[in-house]
Formats: sequence, structure tokens, C-alpha cells
Amino acid sequence: MRLLSTLCLIVSLFSTSAIADSFPSFTSEDLNGKTHTIPAEFPGDPTIVFIAYKRNQQPAVDSWVAALELDPDTGPEFVELPVVGTATKMIKSFVDNGMRSGITATSLRARTITLYESPRSINEPLGFSGRENIRVLLVRPDGEVLWKTSGPATSEGVENLKAAYTSAVN
Repeated sequence: MRLLSTLCLIVSLFSTSAIADSFPSFTSEDLNGKTHTIPAEFPGDPTIVFIAYKRNQQPAVDSWVAALELDPDTGPEFVELPVVGTATKMIKSFVDNGMRSGITATSLRARTITLYESPRSINEPLGFSGRENIRVLLVRPDGEVLWKTSGPATSEGVENLKAAYTSAVN
């Protein structure tokens, strides 16, 4: 019985790590109203992806954008994916207009794709749980996750992401 339990545990660990390597596919609109199927239509190969679940997490996203010196008009491609939940689909216009009012640059609005999905549908395939921290990933258009972490920028995290990005484009 103990051997069977151990084998089940090993199989579940391998299953989790295999699933964590692929970004789930969704179709949604950016804040300019353009529809995107992601990750296939991410702007770069690879793309830096920021996932946030709560409005007060924007400073954590901004910490990465500043530390990486990301510019929406040049340099490495990136997107922000606010995950607002399925219940908010009924008030989609209100939610999107609220976000639009805080993001005036058209180029940044094009990089903000709101996901009206459950956090679990995004987290589980990526090997994350909860909504307390933002997620930062490096993703290819085919969904391959090259690098990932959670939380605000740290010097170690920024250096690791830069190294993964450089390796991916070379």
C-alpha cells in the first residue's frame, strides 16, 4: 500500500511539472478593443507576461517594468493580463472603461489584455495557486513557458529574467 501511495505521489509530481510548462489559451480584448488569442498572438517571441489579480497589484507590475526598463514602443515585447474573474463579464464595459481611464497611452492599452476567466484556469496550468502575488513569465507564442516567478521585482529575479530572455532570443 505504501508503494502504491509513493507511486501516485511521484506520478502527480511529474504531471504537475509537465502541465506547468504550457500557457493556457484564451481569447480576449485589449483595452483598445482588439481581440487577441493568447498566447498565439503575443507580440513577441518570447513575450514577457505580467499577470495581476487585484487592482492594488499594479505597483508590483510597475516594479518589473521599471527594473527591466520596458518601453511599450521599443525593446522586449510585454503584455499585462489583469485577471478579473468570470462574474465581471456582465460589467465588462464598466471594468474596461475604468482601466482605460487609468491607462491613457494607446500603446500601453494595446498591451493590456483583460482576462474574464477564473484565476484557477490561469494558475493551475502554470503551476501557481492563489491570487496574492502577481506572476511574471517569459512565454513563446506556442505557449512554452521559458521562465516564471511570482511577486514584485527583485534584483535576482530581474537578472534571471534578463538571462532567460537573452538566451531565448539568441
